[in-house]
Amino acid sequence: MADQPSDSRHYFDPAVISQLKGLTVRARRVVEGVMLGMHKSPYRGISAEFAQHRSYVPGDDLRHLDWKVYAKSDRFYVKQFRQETSLACHFVVDASESMNYAGGGALSKFDYAATLAASFAHLVISQQDAVGLTLFAENVRTNLSAKSTFGHLSNMIATLENVTATGLTNVGGSLGPVAGYLKRRSLVVIVSDFLDDTEPFSFGLNRLRYDGHDVIVLHLADPHEQSFPFSGPSILEGHEKSGRLVCDPRDLREIYLEERKAHLEEIQTLCRGLHYDYQEISTAEPLDVALATLLHAREVLTGQRRTAFA
Repeated sequence: MADQPSDSRHYFDPAVISQLKGLTVRARRVVEGVMLGMHKSPYRGISAEFAQHRSYVPGDDLRHLDWKVYAKSDRFYVKQFRQETSLACHFVVDASESMNYAGGGALSKFDYAATLAASFAHLVISQQDAVGLTLFAENVRTNLSAKSTFGHLSNMIATLENVTATGLTNVGGSLGPVAGYLKRRSLVVIVSDFLDDTEPFSFGLNRLRYDGHDVIVLHLADPHEQSFPFSGPSILEGHEKSGRLVCDPRDLREIYLEERKAHLEEIQTLCRGLHYDYQEISTAEPLDVALATLLHAREVLTGQRRTAFA
């Protein structure tokens, strides 16, 4: 029997995950040992868990009068309950041509995004919550409304497995239609390399904010995009047919990194202004770390909702 690696994180390494066949198998590997607790909605409704009393007003359902309290106080009070509601989590995944890049990672940016989305969706469905999916490039290519069945999860995974990442990136132009698809307030997880202008992106994010959605922005980057390690006479081919350049990359490295930093800061500033969680994730990062980022952001955002609506 082959020796097992001493570091359990090895199992979540993208290089190991890339060797597994099938997105379902990859997702199950990533979610090993990861569990989500039950969550409570801040909205009051009718369920098994009592929350508080309030005075009866004409029109209230008489079935919820507390007769024991009436017997003691000679006043009518209605029972209120804390409703356990399902989370609606909608993934918006970039399927443009630039997401095929895998210069320094074992997985392309799209394969990493698909594995991450499928892993989180598996957890969400396991706790009887609902997941939805939108794939976009220049515009929305596929949309699956949120459902909470494992059959729907299989359909979502099949959609991610069968798509070909192609076309230009248009994040901002795709978020407007996404907002129109969502029928109730949701947790929206946007996964992209964001090789796009930030101004239209800001309009899309503001539309989601106006409709009351929580948003997590996951900015995927290949290690080569982060460090630009190239040297020697080269032909640099831009993502999504943006042209070719014959050069020595060492002459461009400083300028490239400065421009990239400025672009990231624009997106971060935009997200902070809207109180959205933003995280840059390298495709070399273990997938359990990326998944933990999602879970932590969801936990924080849930706490914010409770404060706002309780």
